[in-house]
Amino acid sequence: CSSNELFKSWYQKKIGAYDQQIWEKSLEQTELKGFGSKPKKTGHIKPDLIDVDLVRGSTFSKTKPESPWTALTRKGLVRVLFFPFFFQWWIQVTSKSISTLILVLYFLQVAGAVVYFEVPAACASEVVGPLCLMLLLGTVHCQIVSTESSRSPDNSPVPSRTASPVRRKRLSYCCVRFVRDRLISDEHIQGEKNGRPTDGPALPREIELLRPSEGSRPASDTDDMLWEELLQDPDSASTGSSESGEEEPHSHNHSHPLPNIAPTSDEDEALPQHQFSWLQACHPSKDRVSAIIWEQGECKKADMSVLEISGIILTRVKVVEQGMGYLIFGSLVTASLALLPYCFRLAQKLDVANLSSVSFKELPAVAIGPPCALSYAFFIITTIERVFLSGLFFFMMCVAERTYRQRLLFAKLFSHLTSARKAKKSEIPHFRLKKVQNIKMWLSLRSFLKRRGPQRSVDVIVSSIFLLALSISFIICAQLLRSHHTFLDSETNWELMVWCAALMVFLLRLATLGAETNRKYSNASVLLTEQINLYLKMEKKPNKKDQLNIVNNVLRLATKLLKELDTPFRLLGLTVNPLIYNITRVVILSAISAAVSDLLGFNIRLWKIKP
Repeated sequence: CSSNELFKSWYQKKIGAYDQQIWEKSLEQTELKGFGSKPKKTGHIKPDLIDVDLVRGSTFSKTKPESPWTALTRKGLVRVLFFPFFFQWWIQVTSKSISTLILVLYFLQVAGAVVYFEVPAACASEVVGPLCLMLLLGTVHCQIVSTESSRSPDNSPVPSRTASPVRRKRLSYCCVRFVRDRLISDEHIQGEKNGRPTDGPALPREIELLRPSEGSRPASDTDDMLWEELLQDPDSASTGSSESGEEEPHSHNHSHPLPNIAPTSDEDEALPQHQFSWLQACHPSKDRVSAIIWEQGECKKADMSVLEISGIILTRVKVVEQGMGYLIFGSLVTASLALLPYCFRLAQKLDVANLSSVSFKELPAVAIGPPCALSYAFFIITTIERVFLSGLFFFMMCVAERTYRQRLLFAKLFSHLTSARKAKKSEIPHFRLKKVQNIKMWLSLRSFLKRRGPQRSVDVIVSSIFLLALSISFIICAQLLRSHHTFLDSETNWELMVWCAALMVFLLRLATLGAETNRKYSNASVLLTEQINLYLKMEKKPNKKDQLNIVNNVLRLATKLLKELDTPFRLLGLTVNPLIYNITRVVILSAISAAVSDLLGFNIRLWKIKP
C-alpha cells in the first residue's frame, strides 16, 4: 500500500507540473521554506473561553477502535467459528466462567449439527438459529471490546489481566500528577490570600480512588471507569474556600500522602495530557456557580463546580430503582422460543378432536417423534442452546434499555436545575442563568451529562438489534411473497415472527426513550424562562441593566447555538453507516411494499417515504 501511495503521489506531481503557473510555484517554494525561522513565544489555551466542541459534546470524547467495523466483524466471526483456538482471548475479554460456558455451548452446537442429520423430526431452524445467535453475540462483543487494542501498551488485541493494572497505573500516575500540581498551586495562592503558611495541600478522595489495586477489574470498553472513580464521591471537593465564605455542604477534608506511583517507561512520560484538559476546566477549585441546596428542608447556598453538580446528579440516578419489566419480557420470549418447536409439532399432529384421546405419556413421542436416544439428545441440546443464547441476547437488549433509561434520567434531572420546585423535589442543586459564567457552566454540564455512561458499546448493541430486525423483516416479506397461503405452516416462520415482534418492542422502547431524552436536552423553554427572569430583574434593579443585557444577549446566542447543533434523535448506531442504511431501507421497504400490495390488491411504494 505504501509503495502504491508513493507512486500515485509521484504521478500526481508529475502531471500537475504541466499546468502550474508562476504564482503556484512561488507558493510551493514558500511552503518548502516553512516557519522554522520565525520567532515564537510560549502560548497557552485560555480556559475562560469555550469551543463549539464543548456545546456539541465532543470535548468529552470516548475511546474509539482503530480498525473499521468491517474488519472487527470479520475478526469476530473468526473468533467465534474457531472459539477453542481463541479461548484465552475470550477469557481476557469476559471471564473464565463465562468463557467456559460458551465453550460448552460451542461443542454442544457442533454435536447438535452432527446429530441433526439423524433426527427426521428436526427442523433446520433449530440448528441454524442458535448458530446465528452465537455468531451475532460473539461479533457484537468483539466490537465492544475492540477499543482495548488502541489502549493496550503492547498493541495486543486486548490487554491481559496482568497487564491491565499497569495500564491503570499509568493512567492512576498522569491524573494524580495533574491533580497534585493543580492543588499545590491553588493551595499556595489561597494561603497567600489568607495570610497563612501552606504546609501542603489536603488531597481529595479522588487521589485515593485512583490508586491501583490488585483486585480491581480490567479497563472497560470506554473511559467511564476513570471518570466513575473521579465522581465516585462528589462530596469530596477541594478545600479551597467559596466566594460566599460558607463551608460547602457535604465537603470533607482528606489528607492522604501522594501515592508512590512512577511511570514504567519513557512512553508513560509522553502520555497525552489533552485527555485531562476537561478536568482542568471543570476542576472543583476553578469555575463555580452559586447554587441553592436543601438540607433537611432548609434552603442553603453553596459554590459548586460542574464536577460536584454532576456527581450529585449521578448519585440521584444511581438510587433510582430500575424496573424489571423488560427483563421479565425477555425471559418470557426466551421461554417461548425454547418451547416453540414442541408446541408447533403438537399443533400439527393434534387437533381439538383427538387431543383428549392422547395420554400424557404419549405427548413426548408426538412432540419429538419416535423415542430414540439421538432424538432426545438433539432436542435437549437445541433447547439448552436456545435458552442460554436467547437469554444472553435479550439480557444484552435489557442492558441497552437500562442505559437509555439512565440517559433519560440524566436529562430530566438536568432540566430540573433551573426550576426551584423541581430541583427541591429531585434533591439536586438549583441555580439561575443570571450570569455569563452560569451559562457557561450550564452548557458544560449539559454536554458532560450527555456523554455520561456507555456510548459506543450501547450503539453497537442497538445497531445489531436494528440490523437483525431488518433482516428478519426481509425474510418474512420474502416468505409472504413466495406463498402467503402456506406461510403459517412453517416452524421457521413462526419463530421469525416471535423474534420480529420482540425486537420491534425493544426498538420502539429505545426510540421512545431516545426521543424523550433528546427533547429534554433541547428544551428551549428553560432559556426563554431565564430571559424573562432577566427582564424582571432589570425592572427591579435598573442600575444593573447593562450587565443583565449582556447576559440576555448571551442567552439568545446560546438558544440559537443549541438549535444549530442539536439534531433529531436517530436510533442508528455505529454499525449502520449511511450507505448500508440507504441500501437496507430501499430493499426492506421494497419487500414490505410488495408484500402489502400483494395482500391488499393495490400498489404501495413505501421506499419513497423519507425517514
